[in-house]
Amino acid sequence: MRLLGLPLLWQSWGELGRVTRTSKPAVNDIFSYFRDHPEESAIFNAGMKAKAQSAILPVIAAYDFSIFDTIGDIGGGQGHLLKAILREAPTSRGVLFDQPHVVAQVDADEAEAGRLSVEGGDFFRGPLPRCDAYGLMEVLHDWPDEESRRILQQIRKAAPAAAKVLIVETVLPDENAWAEGKGAHFGHHLDINMLVLTGGRERTIEEFKRLFASSGWQLTRAIATASPYSIVEGVPI
Repeated sequence: MRLLGLPLLWQSWGELGRVTRTSKPAVNDIFSYFRDHPEESAIFNAGMKAKAQSAILPVIAAYDFSIFDTIGDIGGGQGHLLKAILREAPTSRGVLFDQPHVVAQVDADEAEAGRLSVEGGDFFRGPLPRCDAYGLMEVLHDWPDEESRRILQQIRKAAPAAAKVLIVETVLPDENAWAEGKGAHFGHHLDINMLVLTGGRERTIEEFKRLFASSGWQLTRAIATASPYSIVEGVPI
């Protein structure tokens, strides 16, 4: 509630009419804003962590992360997903990658536990760490296709031939679902929220396939979880 009540977010939704007419977000660069406003950034990080808690356990239950030696959490914030994965995969190691000012706030005890390391950088420019799997939880939906493609391309540059990319996001129902009366989905709310705040979007499975194919990846499967989120898996082409 503190996050949604921030003036930046609250006032941005007041621009919904203009946003829908122009397809331009109400905020010029929300991530730069939070970088320059540390108190509001702390609320944002806490809000994202709290929101993710509803999805983390279902995601871990739906996928065996223990098969990977090294797991990269790209744009992983404070590492809430990666830390949970490492608790369930005790022989795996993790690399948390995000902006330098974000990873600087990660709990030092966690970072020094021997299996979790942190790296600061820019996922648009790289370089990214070399890992067996790359998880991105609600990262691509922050960005339009062009920027999302750049992120996936940077991961592809760093990824070994047998690596996997795992996108944890909502998958929007296709047109057939609407025709069958099953189209309503939590992802539609997020879709509008991304439009307003970042210019990003939620995607259908076909949109993920096209995005993957244009970024050096092949979509192999989409795994539903006991939450509104799915795991969209890809392998290098």
